[in-house]
Amino acid sequence: MCIVITIQKAIKEDIPFIINIENRAFFSPWTEVQITASIDNAYAAKEANVIKGFIIIETILDEVHVLHMAVDPKFQRKGIGKKLMEKAFEFSGKKFFLEVRESNFPAQKLYKGFGFKVISRRKNYYKDNNEDALVMGLEK
Repeated sequence: MCIVITIQKAIKEDIPFIINIENRAFFSPWTEVQITASIDNAYAAKEANVIKGFIIIETILDEVHVLHMAVDPKFQRKGIGKKLMEKAFEFSGKKFFLEVRESNFPAQKLYKGFGFKVISRRKNYYKDNNEDALVMGLEK
């Protein structure tokens, strides 16, 4: 069965659904306050108007920073993360950055598939377990 995903600008009404995915996708999820504050920079991956994932993107001059991304655990590894990352590349940036948990190998594989490389490390970045974050970057 082929799913058809569209990427749309997230709206305020999407927040509860985004929070639901966030809470199921991460050990240390963003808070409702953080997601609500970022909704203007969020895009939702939808199938038949049901949110399957989201990405939060911030642009500063020629830089694009992927602040956060999550896919509903039931729909991971179906190309939704790839579609969300493709949305980030629609922004007119020359440099792209993101942070990823050192242990999140599936996400690292996705990002490396787009050409991202590890450029630095943030020691003890994740407060739930003091795990390091890998800072990944890409120049176009």
